[in-house]
Amino acid sequence: MTIWLGRDAAQVIIEQANIFFPLETGGVLLGWRDGEDRVVVDIVGAGPKALHGRHTFIPDHSWQVEQIDEAFRNTAGDLDYLGDWHSHPAGVAAMSSEDRSTLRRISRRVRHPIMVIAAGRNANWTFGGWMQLRPRLLRRSVAECQPIQYFAVPSEWPRAPLSAE
Repeated sequence: MTIWLGRDAAQVIIEQANIFFPLETGGVLLGWRDGEDRVVVDIVGAGPKALHGRHTFIPDHSWQVEQIDEAFRNTAGDLDYLGDWHSHPAGVAAMSSEDRSTLRRISRRVRHPIMVIAAGRNANWTFGGWMQLRPRLLRRSVAECQPIQYFAVPSEWPRAPLSAE
């Protein structure tokens, strides 16, 4: 499994992380599933009523849902929710216990959701990616680290305006 992250989406994540530095920010990942791979072409930001802290943030969930619904409608269902992204300012691109809990909670509603974490500051950001899986023999689901590949999204692919607010 690979997380394919559009360069424009990655750039908006970095811009948002820099704007809110040294506080966390985040949002949702939009794209589609291609077999086991996830293709991220757009992101939605935290939202106008989000709360940002040093080690956590609380998104404006209602606003995010509106943005997801609008992207789904505007692309005739081609763009869908894949998971969440957030920043670890001046930290590392590794999942905390809170991140694991969040991804596990998302997996109750979304099959195999992904999480992307951007860590760093200024021009020095690194990304990490995970997918929540439920292996056949295990009762509990587990988050597994996944490779991220960056790519230029072709202009003819379905896209919604990147909503980073």
